[in-house]
Amino acid sequence: MALKFKGNVWVFGDNLDVDFELSPFRMRDAGLIKPDELGKWCMTNVDPDFPKKVKKGDIMVVGTNMGCGHDHSQANIGIKQAGLSCVIAESFDRNFFRNSISIGLPIIEYPGINKMAKEGDELEVDLHAGSIKNITTGKSVKFTPLPDFLLDILESNGIDAYTEKMMLQGKM
Repeated sequence: MALKFKGNVWVFGDNLDVDFELSPFRMRDAGLIKPDELGKWCMTNVDPDFPKKVKKGDIMVVGTNMGCGHDHSQANIGIKQAGLSCVIAESFDRNFFRNSISIGLPIIEYPGINKMAKEGDELEVDLHAGSIKNITTGKSVKFTPLPDFLLDILESNGIDAYTEKMMLQGKM
């Protein structure tokens, strides 16, 4: 998995809860949403048509406390299944951050992203270089890249694939 992305921006606010805004918990809990169809329900409590509008490779830009609430990874999986290439937020809930890395969902914490990117803008993101370029406006910013070991997990598409790769290489 390359850690460079180019996509259109979808903007959402602060305090997106994993069990309400990101993924409808009650429907999931009732068994109405199958695990391989979480992407079809991503953000539907905020925008019922979001899964139909988002295109593969698009980028989610969010405010503060992204992924707050319970420690459920279904919201992270739903974002990935919906086709979003990465999430850039002002700040993340620590459980959401951990679950994102674990399933191979690239995330970037960048205070000020809401001032840099507007809905519909096109962004180019390079996780290794620590750069975000707004192609629409021409503005570029730098951020501190994630540590190499986390980038390795993301490049492997999650902790399970990373662990398998390390075992095959005799490193575990």
